Amino acid sequence: MMRLMLECIVVAFLVALTFADDDGANRPAEYDRFNYDTTVRANDHNDYGPEDWIRVRCPDTQTCLGWPDSFDEAIGWSFPENSCQWCPQGRGCGTHHQSPINVYREVVNENDRLHNVCIDGHWMKYFDSTCTWDELVRNNAFSIERHTLKIAQPTEQMADGSFRIGCQNELGRRWGKIDFAKGFSDWWHLSHVDLHVPSEHTQNGKRYDGEIQMYHFYSVSGEQAGVNNEMGTVTVFLQVYDNAPDYGTLNRVICQWRKVEDQTRAACGLPSVETEYPGCHVYTRGRGVSTSSGLRSLSETNNNSTLPPKPKSAHDILMHNYLHPENIMPITMDEEDYKDEDDFDWAAFIAAQYENDRQVQNRRHLLNYDHVGTWHNYWPLIDSRTEYYYRYGGTQTVPPCYGRFVLGNNRAQTNNWRVMKDPIRISQRQLNELHRLLRERIAPPDDPLVACQADTAAKVDPVTGFVDVARPLQNNDKAHHMVYCECENWGSQWEEDKEYCRIFRNDKNARLFQHPYNFYTDGF
Repeated sequence: MMRLMLECIVVAFLVALTFADDDGANRPAEYDRFNYDTTVRANDHNDYGPEDWIRVRCPDTQTCLGWPDSFDEAIGWSFPENSCQWCPQGRGCGTHHQSPINVYREVVNENDRLHNVCIDGHWMKYFDSTCTWDELVRNNAFSIERHTLKIAQPTEQMADGSFRIGCQNELGRRWGKIDFAKGFSDWWHLSHVDLHVPSEHTQNGKRYDGEIQMYHFYSVSGEQAGVNNEMGTVTVFLQVYDNAPDYGTLNRVICQWRKVEDQTRAACGLPSVETEYPGCHVYTRGRGVSTSSGLRSLSETNNNSTLPPKPKSAHDILMHNYLHPENIMPITMDEEDYKDEDDFDWAAFIAAQYENDRQVQNRRHLLNYDHVGTWHNYWPLIDSRTEYYYRYGGTQTVPPCYGRFVLGNNRAQTNNWRVMKDPIRISQRQLNELHRLLRERIAPPDDPLVACQADTAAKVDPVTGFVDVARPLQNNDKAHHMVYCECENWGSQWEEDKEYCRIFRNDKNARLFQHPYNFYTDGF
């Protein structure tokens, strides 16, 4: 009887936590959100700060606001479970593999308590999806979220209810795919790309100006379909250097995010953004009369305006399937998705990237940076010009922090990270614009809480105006199984890597710490 009473008390507490705030006001749990500052409570919802992310709930994917990038294909775990823990650096929380962490090169030293040997024997081969730039734009794949700047791989629903990649060319339809070395017999397929400022991970203690995260789902086929599926994320740092010119591809996507920004403002009856970004299309609609704050009041906006719907990503569909098993929406894969690609001419591919770089320098500057060359959905990997990386098993960096690690040999519920060692160099004006896009974000007209109002999850510096949409670093643990793979493990195909490895072949200390990138710097 006592045990039954205790169980009832626990259940009642969990229900109260899910459906009422600290003042006891009833509210729908799907209106919980998260931010990167501190917990803020309102009458109709809570915005939880990083220490309280475990309290974000998501009972229904149709209305949930708090889990923006949810994903699961692991049997035995359902989406109502939130796996976020608070394990900040210097204050662990027991065995865990929460992300992000500080990846560091001392781990190659056998005396390091987290030492692991890289057993990867080749680089990560990657192949583009059939989504061209025009297809991404047509499918509204670019969006400004409360926590990130996003590019989705669009999907489309067929008559039988299944979903497929929403782009077609002469190859047919193909998801972007990448080959993780060691331990994975199938391809990983690209779902979406997130951009955070500043970086979420650090390298040897250095925090970078930004981080591009490329999220993937795992293609398990046959009898293992839907069993022990995992998440894979490849991440590339961004860093401002005084002598760095604008990074052309980043300018191109910035221009598109600015278009999305203006579309949202127009749908809300707001004037175009006043901040100019030379090279991008200048908007002159100037709809409405602005207030002293630069925004019209909610009552003045056109709330009947609508925006084209954003496409579902693969992660959105997988989340739906686990919350609604009575209404499964399969993801369709074609033969091209499983093709071995052994006959692909990588030398020619690499050479083509260098030739494109040369031609861009001589091309006439086109509006919205269309002159930067053929679009490739793995643009961050191409432009980082390195094959070497850190690998570790962690979690998502946003609720529900997918990646509940179970002690033992079962690492099924894991986000498999690959953190590239070299940052992409960008200009200060590019970084300023990334911060502005997130800082000045306007919620779309259909937002259930703050439609057409300023709305960002970022922590904003009141002096600089810079934003912070990076989860605080989590404590490094043995469960992360962090590894560093570099020149000693395989030979790179990029000329920058080749030269770097050749120069520092006999000076490992210089290679690891003094001149750590495949472009010259003195330390990190």
